[in-house]
Amino acid sequence: MNYKLGISLFFFFGLLLANNNTYAQLVQRPVDRTIGKQEVTANNARILAEPLSLPFWDDFSSGKMDSTKWQNSGANVSLDVGINAPTIGVLLLDGSKANGQPYSTDISQIQPSDQVSSQPIDLSSISRDDNSLYLSFFWQMGGKADVPDLSDYLSLQFLDSLGIWQEVWKKIGGEDIQDFQQELIAVNPIFRHQNFQFKFTNSGRLAGPFDTWLIDYVYLNAKRSDTDLYYQDRALTGLNSTIMGDYAAMPWFEFNHRKDTIFTSFSNEFYNLNNRFRAMEYSMVINNKTSDQNLFVLNNNTPFNPVPLANERREFTSNAPGDWTFGEVEGPFDLESLVYLSSGDNYLIAEASLTDTVYYENVDFRVNDTIRTTVNIQDFYAYDRGTVDYAAGINQRSGMLAIKYETSSPIYLNAMSINFTNDGQTGTALDLLVWGNLEEDPILVQEIIIQPKDSLDQFTKFAFDSLVQVNGEFYIGYIQYSNDFIDIGLDKSNNTSSKQFYNVLGEWQASTAIEGSLMIRAHAQLEAPAPAPAPLNSQRIKAFPNPVTDQQVSVEGEIDQIKMFDAFGREININVMPMENGKIINFTSLQKGVYLLKAWNKGQSLEPIRILVK
Repeated sequence: MNYKLGISLFFFFGLLLANNNTYAQLVQRPVDRTIGKQEVTANNARILAEPLSLPFWDDFSSGKMDSTKWQNSGANVSLDVGINAPTIGVLLLDGSKANGQPYSTDISQIQPSDQVSSQPIDLSSISRDDNSLYLSFFWQMGGKADVPDLSDYLSLQFLDSLGIWQEVWKKIGGEDIQDFQQELIAVNPIFRHQNFQFKFTNSGRLAGPFDTWLIDYVYLNAKRSDTDLYYQDRALTGLNSTIMGDYAAMPWFEFNHRKDTIFTSFSNEFYNLNNRFRAMEYSMVINNKTSDQNLFVLNNNTPFNPVPLANERREFTSNAPGDWTFGEVEGPFDLESLVYLSSGDNYLIAEASLTDTVYYENVDFRVNDTIRTTVNIQDFYAYDRGTVDYAAGINQRSGMLAIKYETSSPIYLNAMSINFTNDGQTGTALDLLVWGNLEEDPILVQEIIIQPKDSLDQFTKFAFDSLVQVNGEFYIGYIQYSNDFIDIGLDKSNNTSSKQFYNVLGEWQASTAIEGSLMIRAHAQLEAPAPAPAPLNSQRIKAFPNPVTDQQVSVEGEIDQIKMFDAFGREININVMPMENGKIINFTSLQKGVYLLKAWNKGQSLEPIRILVK
C-alpha cells in the first residue's frame, strides 16, 4: 500500500485567533483534565466543614490543585508554562474549562471565565486596629501560552461579611510577556470575619486556551508590613532535564547497548526568594528506582560558587558522567534523576526568641527543594516523560503523524502506546503505521479503535498482529480517516519536535512549530517471532495499481464477491467487471481518499486491502 498523499483541502479551526481558512497542519490544543473524575465547577466545588486558619500559603509545586485550600472553577496547575516562575508549578487561568474544552465556540465573545477562590479562612481574631494583615502573590501574563489583550484582565476580589465580593485589585492585559510581578494587598477590617475568602478571576476570549494569566506563591498572613516581599525560601523552579539525551525511556536491551555512552549531565535552576545572600549546596544523583540504590552521585552537597546573592536565579548543571561502569542488565527496571538543595529552609517562623523558635508547620518551605524524575528502562522507546501538558493533532482526513526513533541493533516492534487525550473520540478508527523510511510505503498497517480510559495520563497499548523487524532509524505513527482533530498528549518538559513529522499535503514536514514531545511510544523485543501456523484460509488477493491514479483497479485472485467501504465504514456502490483471473473495479465516480476493499470466495472472507484513491 502506498500512503504518499496529494491532499489540498482546507479546514477551519474554531479556536484560531481570527476567523480565517488555512491549510491543515499540526496544532497545539488544550486537554480534558477530568478524564476519569468529576469536573469541579463553581457549583460543586467542595467547601471545608471548618474554616482555615492563618497562615495561608501555596506555591503549587505539587503540580496539583490542593482542594483543602482552593475551590476551583476552570483553572489548572502547570509545571511547564511559566517563564522564570518563583517556584516550580503555577496556577493557570485562560478561556478553557478545567476539562480543556472552550467556554464558547464564538471566538469574539469576551467574558469572565476561570475562577479560583480560597477555602473560607477565619480572620475574626484579627483586631480592627491591626494593620499587619496582607495577601501577596506573583502574576505573569501569558508565559509560554497566549498573552492577554488590552480588553482582557485579571482581578482579585475579597468576600466581605455580608457575602458580597468586592474587587480590590485588577490588571489589564496588552503588555508583552514579562517577568513575574509580585503584588501585596492589605486586607482591610471590613473583610475580617469568620468566612473570609479571596478569589482570582480572568476575563478574555472564551474560545479556548487564550488570554492566559499565571499566578504563583500565594501567601496570606498577619504580622506583615507593606515591605514584606521576601521569604526565607530557596526553591527549584523546573523539572530536571533528561539524563539520556532526547530519550526519556528505552528498552532494557537497548540500554545495554548504550549504557556506556547514553548518560549526559542534567540541570535544574534555583531562585532565592530572600533579599539576602545565602550559602547553599546541591546534590544531583542517579538512582536505581526499582532497587532504591544510588548508582551515580554526580554531586554530593556541592557548594554553589559563587554564593547565591539576594533574589538570584541561577541554572546549574551536574558534573559530567565520566567513565562510568554499568553492568549488563537482565531485565526491565527504572532509573531516577534526583536533585535537592541543602538550603537551610524550614517551616515558616511564627515566633523567634533567643531561647526558642515557634514554627507554622502548615507552611513548609522545603517542599520545593527536591525534584525527582523517573526514567523508564522497560520495553519501550519514548521521548515524553508521561505528563500531559497540552494535546496536538491534525484535522485532515488521510492526514498522518510520525515519530522517529532509532535502535542500535535489529529488534522487533510488537506494540505501540498512544495517549489519546479526548475522551469523546472513544470508538474512532485509525490505522497504526510503521515505516523504515517516510519516503517509502509503511511496513505495517493495522486498524485500531480508540479505547476509553480512566485518567488523562493513561496510555493505551495496541499489540501488533505481527512483529515488525527494524534496525537503525524507524518511524511509528498513524493515519486518520476524518476531518476531526485526533488529540494526542503533548509533554512540554522535553522538546523533541525535530523527531515529529506530519503529512497533510502529500509531503512530510517537521513539526518544529509545536514544541514538546508527542506521547506515542514504540514497544519492542529482541526475540524473533515464532513461526506462525498456516492459516485455515491462505487465499490472498492483489489489487493494482494502488494508489489509484486512473479510473480502474484490477483485483487478482479467486473471488466470488467483492465490496468497497469508505473511511466511515459505509458501503460504496461500485461497478465490478469480470476479468480472466479476478475482477476489475471502476473508480470513475469516487472521491479522493482511502477505501477498504473486502472480498469473499466460497463463503470465506479474504484478507481486506486498503485502496488509496488520488
